[in-house]
Amino acid sequence: MMLSIPQPGAGYRRYDTHFAAAEATAQQFRGFSGRTTHGQALAAFKRAATSIGASARIVRLIDLLFAWTKPQDWQEGRQPLVWPSNERLAEELGVEVRQVQNLLRKAIMLRLIVAQDSPNGHRGGARGDDGYIVWGYGFDLRPIGARMMEFTEIAERATAVRREKQELRRRLTIARKTIAQLAQTAIDEGLEGCNWLEEVETARMIVDHARGLTDIEALARLVHQIELRKRRVHLAFITASTAADGAQDARKLVDNSVDITPTDEANCTHYTTTTQLQPANAEIRNSLAGGSSGEGGASSSPASRVETDLDKYGIDVDFIGKACSEICWELDLSTRTWRDLIAIAEQQATYLFINNHTWREACRIMGRRGAAAAMIAVAHKEREGQVTNAGGYLRAMTQRATIGELHLGRTFHGLREAAEIQ
Repeated sequence: MMLSIPQPGAGYRRYDTHFAAAEATAQQFRGFSGRTTHGQALAAFKRAATSIGASARIVRLIDLLFAWTKPQDWQEGRQPLVWPSNERLAEELGVEVRQVQNLLRKAIMLRLIVAQDSPNGHRGGARGDDGYIVWGYGFDLRPIGARMMEFTEIAERATAVRREKQELRRRLTIARKTIAQLAQTAIDEGLEGCNWLEEVETARMIVDHARGLTDIEALARLVHQIELRKRRVHLAFITASTAADGAQDARKLVDNSVDITPTDEANCTHYTTTTQLQPANAEIRNSLAGGSSGEGGASSSPASRVETDLDKYGIDVDFIGKACSEICWELDLSTRTWRDLIAIAEQQATYLFINNHTWREACRIMGRRGAAAAMIAVAHKEREGQVTNAGGYLRAMTQRATIGELHLGRTFHGLREAAEIQ
């Protein structure tokens, strides 16, 4: 004798672990009160949708189901039930009925809805004259209400990660461009000591590999790698450039007459010297450090108002280096003098495509130390995403310095405090 077990029958939903989890989540909902609304719960879900694996069609489905609820359905002791047919959902979503069934199943697996079926498996419901649901069988949306705070936290974490990824990719781009600019300059000037083209190609490969990465830790490792390469290439460039300059100086006649009058100063006396202080092909931008007097590179001319303000607030090279360590990391390779800081400022001006006229005007108005400090501040703000036009920002600072309204002392104290908090 054979025993036969009847099948549940068509139209009945399978009760599994996903269904049980969604049902347990729905039981946690106690209703909204005060200013919290179901619209805010829906918005929180949409912000977190990508992070929890909800596709665009799932979002559209939930959005549609929410449209059939009313505010009173979300009050304490009530159930936000909706009972549209699969055919109606298919029509609204522009998909086939079979796709609707798959979407509903997925929504249950994601603990977004609970199916509340009638004894015969049909959906339906009715509202009284007061708008409240009298009876209903369909889909219960309480799980989304219960998970509102969870969705908010997920969305905030996702936003923080997205911003961190954007910052890492920005640093990646800056490092690649810096390596390319240094290599191009080195090749143009015939500098040796490094395989410049190989460094450019390696940087390009690192950036190409980073494009397909979604893991933030792997991306951070690549950024660290390319920034280390940037520092090595920069150091190789400085070493090769210094060696080339020394060789060029040795070939020059000792008694050559050299005009050391700044090109932006009028009515200056022209002097000659028996020692060549800088390469013959040096531009104004690169002559600042060489034309400075004193071991620290400070100008012998009277201090500008900006430089006086820096002295007043105790802003020296070491202070600036600690306030903007990401910009001034090269100070760790040198003796931390104003000459070193001016050289870094000149390099940053080059990287940010600030023209010579803007730089010379900043030096004329603010003095060399003041202009260098201003340039470091601009580079720091540009790196933080606070400045989009570095040249325009430096010109604005120069204009403020002209009328005595630029206070870099306070600026660097603020940057130092921010750096210490981080």
